[in-house]
Amino acid sequence: VKYPCGKIPVLAKKNSTARGRIVGGFICPPGECPWQALIIQDQREKCGGTLLSPEWVVTAAHCLEHTHPKQLRVRLGEHKINVDEKTEQERGVARMIVHEEYTNGQVNNDIALLNLETPVNLTDYVVPICLPEKRFAVYELSTIKFSTVSGWGRLIDGGATSSVLMRVDLPRVKTQECEKETDLNITENMFCAGDLSGAKDSCKGDSGGPHATQYKNTWFLTGIVSWGKGCAVEGSYGVYTRVSKYIDWLRKHMD
Repeated sequence: VKYPCGKIPVLAKKNSTARGRIVGGFICPPGECPWQALIIQDQREKCGGTLLSPEWVVTAAHCLEHTHPKQLRVRLGEHKINVDEKTEQERGVARMIVHEEYTNGQVNNDIALLNLETPVNLTDYVVPICLPEKRFAVYELSTIKFSTVSGWGRLIDGGATSSVLMRVDLPRVKTQECEKETDLNITENMFCAGDLSGAKDSCKGDSGGPHATQYKNTWFLTGIVSWGKGCAVEGSYGVYTRVSKYIDWLRKHMD
């Protein structure tokens, strides 16, 4: 396979150089987050997403409330939002599949699939992430402390978003610890990550974007940016949809 899932072609081609650093986050150099999708609604950047195969992108259900597929475009290979870098590919959405048990305004089962009108072409800049087997996700991936969250920074908070794709490495946090800090009910369909110093939060990520975990040189999708208290507020954790609970659901709908 020329473009196997979870591998980063641009890194295979060069010995990796030091990453430039930005307020608790890093710029994700072109091609180093090749599964990152940008979801656009009525010409406005709306959410992040993650490429699972040439025709499927997974995102957060709350990104699609009050939305019709015709309003949506999905862009892959994007790095700097307002610059044509010749690596981008944009597609319309044929249909959206929102989890049956998701309720608008709630945060449980915050997961949805977008079926692209035509598949994207896999390139050095557009590669799907691997969807793990369930047991592997539960017994191996969830024990890995640090994972990477990426995005253009709170597209929906309406704050200053970065035009350049950012990524940040965040540690997982124990659920009871997270509930204590957030006063929220974290169900078994969610998990928390972040760092209490407030230096980094998935604020760099956007709702719907990837929480990706590296295992021996391959990247797997472990979470979807779901909600949090906004940008790197001290003492705030980001909450993520726990992808291991939805692997069967994802495979069923993608087949």
